Amino acid sequence: ITYSHKDTEAKDELITRLSVLIREKRVKLWHDNEILPGDKWKETISNSLTDSDILLYLVSADSLASTNCNKELSEALALAEQKKVTIRTIPIILERCDWQNHQLSEFQALPDEGKPINEWQPESQGWQSVVDGIRKVVDSQAKTASTQEDQQEFLAGLALQQGNFLLMLGQAEKAIETYSHAIKLNPDDVAIYNNRGVAYGNKGEFFWAIQDFDKALELDPDDAGLYNNLGVVYARKGEFAWAIQNYDEAIKRKPDDADAYYNRGEAYGRKNELAQAIQDYDRAIGLMPDHAAAYDNRGLVYAQQGEFVRAIQDFDKALNLDPGDAKFYNNRGNAYTQMSEFARAIQDYDSAITLKPDLATAYNNRGSAYAQQGEFARAIQDFDKALDLDPDDVMVYNNRGLAYAEQRKFVSAIQDYNKAIDLKPDLAEAYYMRGVIWLFLKEWDRARSDLTAARNKGLDIVKSFHASGGSVSNFEQQYHIQLPDDIKEILTP
Repeated sequence: ITYSHKDTEAKDELITRLSVLIREKRVKLWHDNEILPGDKWKETISNSLTDSDILLYLVSADSLASTNCNKELSEALALAEQKKVTIRTIPIILERCDWQNHQLSEFQALPDEGKPINEWQPESQGWQSVVDGIRKVVDSQAKTASTQEDQQEFLAGLALQQGNFLLMLGQAEKAIETYSHAIKLNPDDVAIYNNRGVAYGNKGEFFWAIQDFDKALELDPDDAGLYNNLGVVYARKGEFAWAIQNYDEAIKRKPDDADAYYNRGEAYGRKNELAQAIQDYDRAIGLMPDHAAAYDNRGLVYAQQGEFVRAIQDFDKALNLDPGDAKFYNNRGNAYTQMSEFARAIQDYDSAITLKPDLATAYNNRGSAYAQQGEFARAIQDFDKALDLDPDDVMVYNNRGLAYAEQRKFVSAIQDYNKAIDLKPDLAEAYYMRGVIWLFLKEWDRARSDLTAARNKGLDIVKSFHASGGSVSNFEQQYHIQLPDDIKEILTP
């Protein structure tokens, strides 16, 4: 049902009038109140159109003026023209309006003779005329599907819809079972293989996802969306070259697909090919100026290049488009941190945490900003919270160890560096910092061992030592510690 939200009462009345057909299981209705929290509404509406046999368009001056209503109608007509679905459009005239000069005039309208509902006396007669007309269409479509092959396709379509619903609820395993049943009924349906591939991808079963997308491409080798979905799976596997090849194919077939450019930009970014990533985000934004995630990702690339002013401009734009995304605040906070604007960074981390209180990375980042300002107690509180949410985050242990070390709480610091090293045995920075703490504690053998390990793992320990404490002699004078000659040697240029 497509309708203006100003006609919600009429939509609800229509659903009530169709209750007998619904109870007979002759029809199943969908309208935008079915969209669940967290769904991408444009994508959900588009998928529901694809899965529908009949589009009921509630016609009023408001719906004719509605951009969304007209877009849904245009999409339904385009799908029917491309023969991707068989969808019948039925205008239901609620009031006198200029619908006869609209593309809806091409379709047989209800009630009888297009007389508006509000002109029937009583209105219930008009609504019954609508129900009678819809029942005739449903009966006609049921007869069309009377052969065994058509019946199987019909049942496969129902299974596809059920699978889509389960997938939308996050029940990927049950969705896969339902899609598999649909494939047995109709083994040549591209959409079923595609959607099962998406479900396998959501479960992290990438081998089976790729098999399904490959099968779908055998059936329809020019479907740009299939190449895009295949690219997403390869990207999630970390195979970015393969992902980019598939995004290339998607873009070749559909050069105006903003999402394909966005996805390819992500893959280039993960390959550290930053110039190409920015080019793709530019294209995605050019095609879809309200693509908030593209601004956010482009901002991340600019930050990676050290262009923090441009990065913040992109994060600002992303937040203007979607002020409810905690991730955007977190990313802008990181840029401010790298610019040493810690107060502004902390404000952004506060906003991120307010929007998403379980965002562990925001607590870690805010803790780092507090530590940079010398507020180590507040920093440790944030690191504690981050570890409550994600007990296996190596960098939080590393960061909290540093905060403890700054407070001269060396035992706690060493415990954190021990945990970081347990989780990530090649973390050179943790060995280095633990080694420095052993210097304060005059545990020379342990210091020597950890500093050597950090150096062997690729850390320039001389540069790190001089960046924080100056020369060896400065360290000895400041802390009244006389270092052994061999340790002096490994810490001296």
